[in-house]
Amino acid sequence: MKSVGEVMSIGRTFEETIQKAIRRLMISSLGSPRQAYLRHLDGFPPRIQRRQGLQMTNIDKWFLHKLYNIFKLEKALSTCNVSNMPIDLLRQAKQYGFSDRQLAICIGSNELAVRRLRQEASISPFVKQIDTVAAEFPAYTNYLYMTYNAVEHDINFTDRGVIVLGSGVYRIGSSVEFDWCAVRAIRTLRDQGLPTVMVNYNPETVSTDYDEADRLYFENISLETILDIYDVESSRGVILSMGGQTPNNISLPLYRQNVKIYGTSPEMIDMAENRYKFSRLLDEIGVDQPLWKELTSFEAATEFCDKVGYPVLVRPSYVLSGAAMNVVSTSDDLSNYLTQAAEVSRDHPVVISKYIEQAKEIEMDAIAKDGKMVMHYISEHVENAGVHSGDATLIHPPQDLDPQTVKQIEEATAKIGNALNVTGPFNIQFIAKNNEIKVIECNLRAARSFPFVSKVTGVDAIEMATKVMLDIPVESYPDLGLPVNYVGVKVPQFSFSRLSGADPVLGVEMASTGEVACFGHDKYEAYLKALISTGIILPKKNILFSIGSYREKLELLPGFLTEHNVPCKYLETLGEDSRDKQKSEYSLTQHLANNLIDMYINLPSKNHYRRPASYTSKGYHTRRMAVDFAIPLITNVKNAKMLAEALIRRLPLDVSTLDSKSSHRTHTFPGLVNIGAFVPSLALAGNKDLAATTEASISAGFTTALILPFGDKNSIVDRQTLEHARSSVTGTASCNYSFSITATDANAGTFDEELQAEVKSLFVPASTSLAVVASHFSSWPSDKVIVTDAKGSELASILLLASLHNRSVHITDVRTTDDLLLISLSKAKHLRVTCDVSVFSLFFTAEEYPGVNILPSAAVHQALWQKLDVIDAFSVGSVPYRLASALKKAASPWSGVEETLPLLLTAVMDGRLTLDDIRLRLHDNPVLIFGIPDQFQTSVEVVIGRKARFSGHASAWSPVQQTSGAVHRVVVHGQTVFLDGSLFSTHGGRDISGMLVAHPASATGPPPKETEVPAHVPPMPLANAVLAQQTVQPQYGPASQVLSHIQLHPAFHRRHILSVKQFSQRDMYDLFSIANEMRLQVERNGSLDILKGKVLCSVFYEPSTRTSSSFDAAMKRCGGQVVQVTADTSSVVKGETLPDTIRTLACYGDAIVIRHPQVGSAQEAAKYSPIPVINAGDGIGEHPTQALLDIYTIRSELGTVNGRTITLLGDLKNGRTVHSLVTLLCLYSVRLNFVAPAALAMPASVVSAARKAGIPVTICESLDEVLADTDVLYVTRVQKERFSNETEWLQVKDAYRVDHAVLSRAKEEMIVMHPLPRVNEIDPEVDYDSRRAVYFRQMRYGLFIRMALLASVMA
Repeated sequence: MKSVGEVMSIGRTFEETIQKAIRRLMISSLGSPRQAYLRHLDGFPPRIQRRQGLQMTNIDKWFLHKLYNIFKLEKALSTCNVSNMPIDLLRQAKQYGFSDRQLAICIGSNELAVRRLRQEASISPFVKQIDTVAAEFPAYTNYLYMTYNAVEHDINFTDRGVIVLGSGVYRIGSSVEFDWCAVRAIRTLRDQGLPTVMVNYNPETVSTDYDEADRLYFENISLETILDIYDVESSRGVILSMGGQTPNNISLPLYRQNVKIYGTSPEMIDMAENRYKFSRLLDEIGVDQPLWKELTSFEAATEFCDKVGYPVLVRPSYVLSGAAMNVVSTSDDLSNYLTQAAEVSRDHPVVISKYIEQAKEIEMDAIAKDGKMVMHYISEHVENAGVHSGDATLIHPPQDLDPQTVKQIEEATAKIGNALNVTGPFNIQFIAKNNEIKVIECNLRAARSFPFVSKVTGVDAIEMATKVMLDIPVESYPDLGLPVNYVGVKVPQFSFSRLSGADPVLGVEMASTGEVACFGHDKYEAYLKALISTGIILPKKNILFSIGSYREKLELLPGFLTEHNVPCKYLETLGEDSRDKQKSEYSLTQHLANNLIDMYINLPSKNHYRRPASYTSKGYHTRRMAVDFAIPLITNVKNAKMLAEALIRRLPLDVSTLDSKSSHRTHTFPGLVNIGAFVPSLALAGNKDLAATTEASISAGFTTALILPFGDKNSIVDRQTLEHARSSVTGTASCNYSFSITATDANAGTFDEELQAEVKSLFVPASTSLAVVASHFSSWPSDKVIVTDAKGSELASILLLASLHNRSVHITDVRTTDDLLLISLSKAKHLRVTCDVSVFSLFFTAEEYPGVNILPSAAVHQALWQKLDVIDAFSVGSVPYRLASALKKAASPWSGVEETLPLLLTAVMDGRLTLDDIRLRLHDNPVLIFGIPDQFQTSVEVVIGRKARFSGHASAWSPVQQTSGAVHRVVVHGQTVFLDGSLFSTHGGRDISGMLVAHPASATGPPPKETEVPAHVPPMPLANAVLAQQTVQPQYGPASQVLSHIQLHPAFHRRHILSVKQFSQRDMYDLFSIANEMRLQVERNGSLDILKGKVLCSVFYEPSTRTSSSFDAAMKRCGGQVVQVTADTSSVVKGETLPDTIRTLACYGDAIVIRHPQVGSAQEAAKYSPIPVINAGDGIGEHPTQALLDIYTIRSELGTVNGRTITLLGDLKNGRTVHSLVTLLCLYSVRLNFVAPAALAMPASVVSAARKAGIPVTICESLDEVLADTDVLYVTRVQKERFSNETEWLQVKDAYRVDHAVLSRAKEEMIVMHPLPRVNEIDPEVDYDSRRAVYFRQMRYGLFIRMALLASVMA
């Protein structure tokens, strides 16, 4: 195999498809085979032509016949011009795959003129979809192509997606690096909720996977095709800076055809690509460049080269990978080269630049917004300038650049970016020599080095560039957080062995077919790893040197061989006629042929222009031998020098953490300590809770668990209960653990020395009397800590005793500001006092769980964060277990343990904590306070910044919904015991209760300043650390956290909801946002408690199923209660008036939902109600909540309301739902169709209001008049109860009926809605059309709308 890429072409005829494929190869042919072998047959009769063609090509007759059809049509086209071109012939040519440019050449015109001609004749391509299921099922696969062999589109165009142009065919110079850029752009767009369209035709790419983009076109990247796709898609714009040079080449023609181009203006792209314009720009802004001259004639070129001196670089404009570019060293080389260069790019100037030898090339990749840089990456080439950047060895971050050079490069880049007003990615190549820099090239697009620098730094340059181009906010120059000793090296991969006869020498024209990148602690380690990755085997002996240039001999050899005592042997290379005189032991060619050489370093004297004479040199023959015999070959002096320096270091090249990359930040902690492990059945014989506690601890990153000496109504108080606990965990512990003992009135002074030595600490409960505490203080060993959870005055007494006895006291589960102040003052007096706080107390408050006196108040919550320096440790404790129990949720030893690190890591992402804060309070301080031995080769690896839904243990309820961190791996004594949710513990935990290690440092650290905690701390917003950045992203915290989210939108708080006229579009937007949150919370938690303790009174004077049940369910889902009242069972039957009923219900509830048959009844009820009244329908008046849920349904099903055509069908006169709906729709940009019998037509007042709002309104009696354009068909019931007699109702009840026959004439994406109940206006068979029949989902949407409305009104 010799190919480096392939294309895929899709069409409906062979003629069409083969022409597309030929154009996609990016060769000079425009598609027709006339330029191929058929030109040799022109003039022969058809039969002879086919016979001759078969003999010449061995191509099957069928294919030859098809190719001959193209040939004949091309001849016919050549007889026409623009004015006399028959329309049928033009259509046939397009069906045969002729491009506009081909046709322009045939008829002597230009591409855009042909385009205009066919548009006037209504000849346009149709978008077709590949049927990937052989017509057995409807095909939805996203493989699209355009063809003229069709009469209609296969898809509809409503998305207005962003078009991203791919890289096209893989070839030397354009490969997977540009496809990576295109894919990252697509994924970024989709992450931002934008529809995407990918255009590419390379089946090898990721970008042509059907699920990468919303639309995927296997089409040419040409002016004609992109304009066609842009028009048919009604695209909002095109991104062409990700696919390399191919898209850039059509940027200006697209721009001139009024195509919206995202990013830098194509006019600026042309300025950077055109060497003359770019050079003038550099002169204007004061940035240096090599001397150059535009090539207009051979004489002028020769004169310029003589003036500046050889070597020179000859370069056409608009080239990629140095195609047709080369270094020319003599006038003869220049003469030979110019003929070829002129043919490569006739339409753009060719320039000659002074080639600066022995200069270092530097790569600058940058992103700018409106000309101001927001990120840049500087990389250095190992090879000197003259080697194409695609073939160069790249190092990032740079290791050998002078700081002054770096500063100059940054300043020059900023000037260029500003001058070109760059928005998006750009790349500049500099050369530096003697601390002076010059610009040699600027590309206003993503470069091939973007993937490399993005992966080295962890900052995705393409994601940032894409956001910048679409004006999405980005963080400028984010913190890289790279290790000090960290380098990435990119090394090219060559395929010379597949290309027989090719000279494996590097130059300005790119030759590599791939690349690898590796990482290391220095450039040498990374370089060796990268070389090995390309398949090179590092030499162990017998390295062959062949160095041509005297300068390179001086650079590489002097002193090196003698200094390192390297034995040398000299080989001879003689001419063909002298080989028989050569001894094999001194023959260079024999050593190569017999695989006696481990590596060949061949450094040619000069990188001459590659002419046939160069393929006869001895150096070329030996290089080819090395390639053909698979001997590693180095042909650049800088590479050879770096390899030698790397080899003598004898690096181990072990795999380390530097070698792996993650899209998220990772960090490694030492083994963490759970100083408050709560075991519910701790002191009960035979319990399994202890083993579960250690399992939970190790799964959460705790390699040591200090067991609290009390459980749920049981404690360790003596030898017997201690032995019960020990026996329960012996041999089943997953992590190290320790026991403590609880102080009681009964055991004061009863602990013997043996028992005291077998426990870690003494726990003094808050309820212990002062006399008992004093007794325990006097008898407890002075080297072991005393722990207490005392509060208030009890804590003050214990601190006083600690001061008198000079004892170490640890205060656990601090939850009040007074206690925090006491501890702070004690530390200021240098008492041996430490404290911890439960992690749940830092992230949840009592206000979130009313009626549960376990968590701190919001004020204390804020104080804990403000005084974090006073807190020595974080703990789990009993708070999570007791909170779950109080809420009647599942509770177990797992409660709160797994949540600890994710919550703390989320706080790190929010900027409230640092990783050092976590290490200090979960490892360093606990180890010092409790004398815990460190564990050898034990670590906890965590992932930071990866947002994910929290999924805890099945046995324990958790208030945490989403976090931005997780435990990835736990290693104990060198063995992985936990990995990504899977536990591999071998029950190797041991009891460390009796171990007491004296650490040199003090746990409490330096004494804090004598500051007081204010008595009244102002409350902070109820912001759970799990719910970061409320204004930017959806909330995924505990269900109760939705309350604080709703409070951000107070427009409805304690307000009557009587009419849709109360709502603005902003009000609906806010309400819909809350409804989305309600929907998410219901799906995750089933119910919320934001209306806990609230009562809704529901009074319905008319029968109702959906509205009544919906409000009932909504209230209960929100945690409230409902009091239902019906007219038939209330005092209404005794004659009670509506005002009296309302006043009565107001005494029992917090809001009233009312439905009444009389228009205006809800407004009347509101007059007499001291609590909010919600209108659930007042006769033929209004039904505001139904209208809201209808809008929400359209929005949820179709994505948007704007731009839709909505047809209202049925009884529009008496339908209160449609009256309210029309009022709300007037706030959007829609078209309305009112279809009803004359007797049931929409009231004139409603029609007038819609037209006054600027809404186009169509009134008719036939659905077929408007069906084809309808997006939403809103069907209403002809309500019998609204008619004075049955006869009138029977005349109109069957006026309309929606069935499959109707739907077959409608748009495929049209949806059918109905407020229900229905009678016979919708055929039940339609119910099974799950895509269109949304009226049942409509009810579900209503639940969330009413939940949002109730929470907004009542919470």
